[in-house]
Amino acid sequence: MALQIAVLSTSRIVAEVMREIGNWPEVEVTAIVCRPQSAEKAHAWAAEYGVPAVYTDEAAAYAAGGFDAVYIGTANHLHYAAAKRALQAGYHVLLEKPFTATAAEARELFALADAKGLVLMEAITIPYLPQYAFLQAELPKIGEVRGAMASFCARSARYDDYLKGIWNTTFDPACLGGALNDMNVYNLHLLCGLLGVPGRAEYRPSCGPNGIDTAGLALLDYGGFTAAALAAKDSEGRNGMVLQGPGGYLVVEGGTNALPVVYSVLGGVRGGGTRVDGPKPERHRMAYEFAEFARIIAEKDADAETAARMRTMRVMELLDVLHEK
Repeated sequence: MALQIAVLSTSRIVAEVMREIGNWPEVEVTAIVCRPQSAEKAHAWAAEYGVPAVYTDEAAAYAAGGFDAVYIGTANHLHYAAAKRALQAGYHVLLEKPFTATAAEARELFALADAKGLVLMEAITIPYLPQYAFLQAELPKIGEVRGAMASFCARSARYDDYLKGIWNTTFDPACLGGALNDMNVYNLHLLCGLLGVPGRAEYRPSCGPNGIDTAGLALLDYGGFTAAALAAKDSEGRNGMVLQGPGGYLVVEGGTNALPVVYSVLGGVRGGGTRVDGPKPERHRMAYEFAEFARIIAEKDADAETAARMRTMRVMELLDVLHEK
């Protein structure tokens, strides 16, 4: 039986979920919860996608029920409070990245989920993609890692407004916008997932007029080598990752939020070696995280839930360090 969920917000990421979720048999949207000013959009979605209920009041939605979990796709600065309300009301929560503003907030939410006997998971695509499993399997074959670079850059459609002095959540420090929170978080999940937690880290941002990081480079010191994570919302770039060692290298071509093309090149010198291609995406990039969320709840898989929590916490703790610089 599909996990019945309510979606909270009518943001762009939620719009993408609504377009695709009908193809994901593991989950079913039974309610849309939004602000009163977004009611027209929510009702249009409900009619288009066959969602039976729309609410402009969270408390009313949670009292009415008809779902077991809440997917939260609000603006970044609203994540913590929205997740806390849903957990207190007794619902499992799938919470968009960046998970919270601080690691302390994340720990508080996980403690609340434990007290309520609920699953709380970050909606981060990378760990659940088959392409990521390929990278994990190939990593030992390249030998001791000597360097890594990851990049995820895309000029925001809202950047021109920002240059005119029109701020929105994407470029508002008070809303936890910026390149580190919105884009580089994917690079950090990818690199920390493959390499572990760095011993030291620093962030070198490029800041706009209001101090927001429109781009930035995170340097992760692993002792014997340094990994670099570049993200930008003010410019385009060639996205992907290269992770190398004496026995070869791993490659991601395309956005580090989706890992559309992955392969390894093993052995050889000066351009030689044998290329091994990874799996091609078979589903929308977010389908896998929703499927795993539903499976963990259905099977009460405590080990998988703990592993997901640990992935979130190590990135949240790293973000704390990077935000201090």
